[in-house]
Amino acid sequence: MSATDEFVEADNAEAIITRIEHKSRKIESLLKQWKPVEALKTALEGSPPNTRDERCKSANWIVVHRAIMAIKDLDALFSSLDPEYYDILMNFE
Repeated sequence: MSATDEFVEADNAEAIITRIEHKSRKIESLLKQWKPVEALKTALEGSPPNTRDERCKSANWIVVHRAIMAIKDLDALFSSLDPEYYDILMNFE
């Protein structure tokens, strides 16, 4: 497998965008239910695989950012998150 094979092909970008849009609707529903931590976990779960498609990266960041901005007490959030979520957050550039 070459280095370029590790990245999602552009043909799959539309499918990734569709999944992100679905996830966004779920996150908005969680935020309306006053469940911001669950919204952030949902935003981080199933983050797009390695992709060079900037639309996918941007769309996913918007969803994660929306969930983070709804949280009032970030210290409490970070102390309650599992380490796997830290790893996902650190992958955002």
